[in-house]
Amino acid sequence: MRALKGTFHIYGRQPVVEALKSNYLVEQVWLAKDIQEKIIDEVRYLAGKKGVPIKFVDKNEIQKISGAVVHQGIAAVMDHIKIQSFDNLGSFLKRKKNPFLIILDQVQDPHNVGAILRTAESCGADGIIIPEKGSAPLNDTVAKTSVGAIFHLNIFKVNKLEKVIEFLNDQQIKTCALMPNSETSMYKINLKSGVAILVGSEGAGVRKNIRKLCSNKITIPQFGKIDSLNASVATAVVLYEVVRQRHS
Repeated sequence: MRALKGTFHIYGRQPVVEALKSNYLVEQVWLAKDIQEKIIDEVRYLAGKKGVPIKFVDKNEIQKISGAVVHQGIAAVMDHIKIQSFDNLGSFLKRKKNPFLIILDQVQDPHNVGAILRTAESCGADGIIIPEKGSAPLNDTVAKTSVGAIFHLNIFKVNKLEKVIEFLNDQQIKTCALMPNSETSMYKINLKSGVAILVGSEGAGVRKNIRKLCSNKITIPQFGKIDSLNASVATAVVLYEVVRQRHS
């Protein structure tokens, strides 16, 4: 099995289903010969609807492309993730009322990135912004961990986050750096208007040169002995506070 030029492999039942539901071009789906799960009926229906060929293969063939992961007997070849540039951001925001953005400042664990994308899509976030350097690649692991949410999100990759934050500030969009032990609780800030939540790397957090440009520094109140949360968990908590304020 060989991916065509300009495409990449994904694996796992839900990522493949979401890829088939999305606007992405899926070149081919591979199913393990002995698979009999109900979701396969959905895969076959969606693939047939889009004219995507299905090939039945031995599980070992799928393992060769997925590596040492649980592939669930399904894989596919499809287009690479669509990435927009900073130049597209202005026109994109003009189409959004009270935009809801997430900025990942060099989050390097693909599992964290995937989990954040999954929550972002569930929360109805309008866009994800990541820097070109220092971040986890948007690869098959991210697609798998996001359970296919990555195929339904607007993703921007930029050269300098500083430029983006300054632009968002000029657009009256709150730029809120998530920082442990900052003075402002996330419950004490109005998140109903346009907002961009900044999440830092697993170790260093939001970089100093980035957070000094942000209009707000917010924290999640914590009452236990461990004073930090996993990046994806912390992000989920804040994103759902945005949802609570906007939909309560």
